[in-house]
Amino acid sequence: MQTFYTIALLLTGVILSNIIKQLVPRIPEAFILIIVGVILSFTPAFHNFELRPEFFMLVVIAPIMFIDGQKQSFNRIRQRFRVVFFLSVVLAGASALVVGILTNNFETKWTLPVAIALAAIVTPIDAVAVKSMTSGTAMPENVNEALELESLFNDATGLVILDLALSVLQNGTFSAITGVEHFIFVALGGVIIGIIAGFLIVSLRVNLNMRANNPETIIIPISLLTPFLVYLLAEHLGTSGILAVVATGMVHNWESERLRLTSTRVQLTSATVWNTISSFLNSVVFLFLGVTLPMVWKDFIQMGTMTITQLIGISLLIYLSMLAIRYWWSVHENPDNPDHFLGPHDKSVHQLWSRIFAISGVHGTVTLAMAFSLPTRIGGHPFPYREELIVIATLVILISMLVSAISLPLMLPVKTTEYSLADIDHIRNKMVDYATLQLRDTIDDHAVREALTERLQSQKGALNGQIIDFDEYQELMFETKDFIVTYIHGPSISAKYSLEVVNIYEKILNNFVAPNFNPREHFVNRVHYIFKKNFKKVSGLCKHALWHVKNGQITKHQRTVARQKWLAAQPSDTLQQRLDVRDALLELNNEVIDSTDKYLDDVLRGRLLRKQSNNQYINLVRRSINRYCSMVRHDYNKQAVFVSSDLYIQAFQQEYNFIQRGVSRGVITPEMATVLYDYDEINQAQSLQLQRTQQLQIITS
Repeated sequence: MQTFYTIALLLTGVILSNIIKQLVPRIPEAFILIIVGVILSFTPAFHNFELRPEFFMLVVIAPIMFIDGQKQSFNRIRQRFRVVFFLSVVLAGASALVVGILTNNFETKWTLPVAIALAAIVTPIDAVAVKSMTSGTAMPENVNEALELESLFNDATGLVILDLALSVLQNGTFSAITGVEHFIFVALGGVIIGIIAGFLIVSLRVNLNMRANNPETIIIPISLLTPFLVYLLAEHLGTSGILAVVATGMVHNWESERLRLTSTRVQLTSATVWNTISSFLNSVVFLFLGVTLPMVWKDFIQMGTMTITQLIGISLLIYLSMLAIRYWWSVHENPDNPDHFLGPHDKSVHQLWSRIFAISGVHGTVTLAMAFSLPTRIGGHPFPYREELIVIATLVILISMLVSAISLPLMLPVKTTEYSLADIDHIRNKMVDYATLQLRDTIDDHAVREALTERLQSQKGALNGQIIDFDEYQELMFETKDFIVTYIHGPSISAKYSLEVVNIYEKILNNFVAPNFNPREHFVNRVHYIFKKNFKKVSGLCKHALWHVKNGQITKHQRTVARQKWLAAQPSDTLQQRLDVRDALLELNNEVIDSTDKYLDDVLRGRLLRKQSNNQYINLVRRSINRYCSMVRHDYNKQAVFVSSDLYIQAFQQEYNFIQRGVSRGVITPEMATVLYDYDEINQAQSLQLQRTQQLQIITS
């Protein structure tokens, strides 16, 4: 149960953080998650919580690095190998060495291995934290690529250096040759194990994918287990589990390229699952940081004023020295080298990019996990200054996040695009309405036509995010009722139906009250309306029940007998006349449905010709009229309407055609077309709807 409560609280924390982010978008998401994590630390599940590094690295970091590896490719790493090596290994190693020596000279009580251990702990950077700080700003592509390449492997570099420092503390001796050999074995061994394991798993998945009848039930569970299995295997063999899962992720990227045009359902489902997991784990990283802060703070305040001041000074020194190293490293990059990681540049722009690169060296929870991984005893003695090292690591994390959160938005321009969300909504709405009209003209069955319309219109997000013009809704509602009245009094209807039938239908129409969707209506008036409506309904039910009790028609058998007696007492001519009127009303109602559908379709078509996209109110009117027509024919228990896959395919094809014509005419930019076509719009809507249709066919067959 403890594990369940922990997972439930983490999910609650992620949900709460997302809600707060919508309310205060100016605050970086990472800080919101940290604050929520601090709040969670007061719950029983996280009280006196201390991060378990083995669990954290396996369950959280391994899947994240596996996902990051899938975003890379062997070709890209091969082409940029020099950049990756110098950023992830040379820069990280140089930073650890300089910071270690500087810290050792500043804190004379520490031995050099202790200082190197601390330097190794603060070496890894967190690209996720950087993205959180720079959301809404235009990060230079070359700087962003450099940060991604650096963060891909420098976690492993820091872990290996930390392992070497702990080995020296354990054995009391250090050999440079042994250290280099150990580094090569751990790093290169992790990559080799990751590649071999990755190819074996990919081969298994490809073969199962080609042969299994329902491959997603096999492939996706294997995919979910992959980072954990590879990490545990690499760590068991004494190599880097982080490098292994990154390498395996890159191999899986190769698999995705190979299967791009096959097994679409597996690819779509797998991408959705991993995107969800990635988003959750990246949030959990900062929640864990917030949860651990109270414990670190508790140790911090017990150290005394002198020690606290000293630790803050060391933390600032470490951060500033690493900032200076990163800036010096990037600003002295040789522009004539074809592999320079910041790309072609002039002097002034290069200095700006170097400052951005230096400040973007944000440290995250991997640093904290490495700090907590320090053993309590080493070499038969208590680990020296363990609490101080954890406090310094935490302070360096917070300082780096605060500096980047303040500096980067000031240094970077606001992110702009050639289109806005309003432009996308405008095109999407017209696209959906166009496809809806094209299909409605080809479907004779009213129920199928309306069911397909509702499902296509749901691509707009229903009422969520749509600006409904309620005045236009009311106006169109009145116009539609006037159209129906004019239609039923027209010559074609008068020639076919008696005046009695027409008058009864008009009376029913006049009693119909359209629902009011206007949220601007005063709350008290709405409450009064609802109370009055429900009171009238309850009063009618009470009168109806009293009449049945008074006339002895309580049970179903009593009501059936009473109805049979009433029918037997009616003159045959009167009864037949009533039945004829009822049949005529139902037939007239069907004609009204068809004519009203065409009328509203013409209204929608006219607005599209005038390039108006805010047409949601027309669908609301259509929905209200359909409800009225269902009431006329007493169709209260509507059965599920089956819409064939062919109709969905035709509808999505019309949406494709709309976008293609818009691009060819220059009305829709290629970037907007990419968003609508490729990015979770038509493609995923098509796959999901066809999947649901297939499931319905299986259930009803």
